[in-house]
Amino acid sequence: MRSRGAIGRRRGRGAVVSLLVLFLGGLCGCNNNDEGDTINVNGLDCGLIRDHVFGAWTATYASALRTLSNCDDATYDGTQVDVANGTTVYQSQAVFVGDSSVGFTIWGTGPVRDKELIASVDADSCLTLAQTWEDDDSGYLQCFGTADLAGHLLNVICDQFDLDTDGDGAGDTACSLNGSVTGTVGLP
Repeated sequence: MRSRGAIGRRRGRGAVVSLLVLFLGGLCGCNNNDEGDTINVNGLDCGLIRDHVFGAWTATYASALRTLSNCDDATYDGTQVDVANGTTVYQSQAVFVGDSSVGFTIWGTGPVRDKELIASVDADSCLTLAQTWEDDDSGYLQCFGTADLAGHLLNVICDQFDLDTDGDGAGDTACSLNGSVTGTVGLP
């Protein structure tokens, strides 16, 4: 007759083997791109490294005229923002790991001033927030998308605007747009 300790050890090994098989099977599922999902490298991330975001960025938007709404300061509700058609080039001046994120934060210099581009790219999903300075409207157009590292491209939808109401060069009054703005951001 077997002791209870031997039976318990055998059950414990079986449980560990079962969990290991489930874990490894789950990793294989993360790499399945039949549904158009982001491919995770080694089951952990989208493959983002610093070199993917360091260098020249470009932003191209379709022209749009939008109205601000739901602003932090309601006196700006109804203000119009016009986004011009065209491409702007930004040179990364700083690329660093964000204090509260698992990814990279990028500051880019544009034709008018420093920090015309502020972007954050998440390492596990490549989800990106890209903010570009609109000089004539004194604020940042805020856009979201998922970075395609192989194609060096980010298709974005922009539905927010952050006004610089105190003139210090940083956004301080967040607003929604009454419709989205579409564009592409070229990664280095």
